[in-house]
Amino acid sequence: MKLYVLDNGTEILDKSYLVAGANSATTDCKNPDIIWQEIPIHTFLIDHPHGYILFDTACDPDFRKNWPAFIEKQSPYMVSEEQLLLNRLEQLHIRPEEIRTVVMSHLHVDHAGNLSAFSNAQIYVNDEEFTTTLRQYALRQDMDVHVPSDVEHFLAAGLHFRPVLKEEAFLEIAPGVRILNLGPGHSFGMLALEVRLPNSGNFLLAADAIYLRENIEPSISPPGILFDSAGYRKTVRFLTGYAREHNCRILFGHDMEQFDTLIKSTEGYYD
Repeated sequence: MKLYVLDNGTEILDKSYLVAGANSATTDCKNPDIIWQEIPIHTFLIDHPHGYILFDTACDPDFRKNWPAFIEKQSPYMVSEEQLLLNRLEQLHIRPEEIRTVVMSHLHVDHAGNLSAFSNAQIYVNDEEFTTTLRQYALRQDMDVHVPSDVEHFLAAGLHFRPVLKEEAFLEIAPGVRILNLGPGHSFGMLALEVRLPNSGNFLLAADAIYLRENIEPSISPPGILFDSAGYRKTVRFLTGYAREHNCRILFGHDMEQFDTLIKSTEGYYD
């Protein structure tokens, strides 16, 4: 079994979205400068004897046409042709139709953009995340960073969804690969993925359940983009405890400092 880290570009945004109050004003500094922070957009591919497993699907390659205007102003996305997800897979000589399983951490714009390309895969998504996103779309409600175009694309593709129900706390989808159903926190419902590798050790793919190491050390510091603050803190305590108990390395959702240390798919893999 091999774990590939796919570099799918970067975004730049106000750090207060990543760590709430990161640049708060004080009486000594009433108008602090905004801290703009670059973050990685990345996905993970598992080359498993039972078939390819993909964790998240990055951003829509037609983002300039399909995204609401506010997103490009709030968090501009920078990506080269070679960094686009389908091109990263092609570099590994993998076609989208060969992907057997897709696990969605959640359905935000920077995680669900290419989902419609995987029409042969079984797609795992938290049930509450799935139903609430579709409900907002059907009622034409403000979807914020769940964007209508992503939903339109994956509905039109007739994908094979497998909602992970609230009572399914853990779901072994292949030997050595386990879904952790985290429930609400960063979004309506989050999934993480544990990958147990014989040589490289155990990894816990946390996605946006934990953006940065700074969100958990030295204490819990929630992000500014948050659906359920109590659920977020519960999730962080669970994930950090689980990582200690199962000797897992947590891979954060958008931590550039950590990302720079990882082996990328163009360089090799973890096994």
